[in-house]
Amino acid sequence: MYRLYGLLVYYIIMLIKLTLKVEIIGKENMKEDEPYVLALWHNKVVATILALGFIKKRAGLASPSADGELISVPLEKLGYKMIRGSSGRDSVKGLVQLIKAVKEGYTIGTPLDGPKGPAFEAKQGMIYVAQKSGKPMVFMGAAYSKKWILSKTWDKCQIPKPFSKVICVISEPMAISKDVPVEEYKEIVEKKLNEINEEAENLIKKI
Repeated sequence: MYRLYGLLVYYIIMLIKLTLKVEIIGKENMKEDEPYVLALWHNKVVATILALGFIKKRAGLASPSADGELISVPLEKLGYKMIRGSSGRDSVKGLVQLIKAVKEGYTIGTPLDGPKGPAFEAKQGMIYVAQKSGKPMVFMGAAYSKKWILSKTWDKCQIPKPFSKVICVISEPMAISKDVPVEEYKEIVEKKLNEINEEAENLIKKI
């Protein structure tokens, strides 16, 4: 049943995408054939689907539970390699798979505050993946000129309305030093991710 719902989500997103005007600022900061650890907030996860089509090898993370199908099915149909597990630092199996995928050349795009929040609080797992894989972290912010907000979800997920403008902003890559404890990067990445989302929101207001 969840796979059926996931398929429905995919077709809804694709139908909406046909009507959107998407602008990607900072696209040159990501080379299409190089791997990155992409950082975003969970409420802007739809923007990843809209913006990362130019990346050749993409991988995503989904919960191993049944409701993980809601995100894994759409991403699989979009050409993502799906990894089932958790991005929490204490989830060894999930982190090992993520590190392996990045080293194999896949760009990983996973919300730093997922899968269940709290919203806008970065977990250490993806920072750890960037550090151990030796691949840079890139931050993506997004804003929609018209949107639905799923107010009953923990992250207040945002979905662009048909015929709206979407702005995605991609930062320059940031190396995660292996000589610095992962914990010390938490506030840094939260600040950078909030700033780049604020930049996207300010740009959309000028339209």
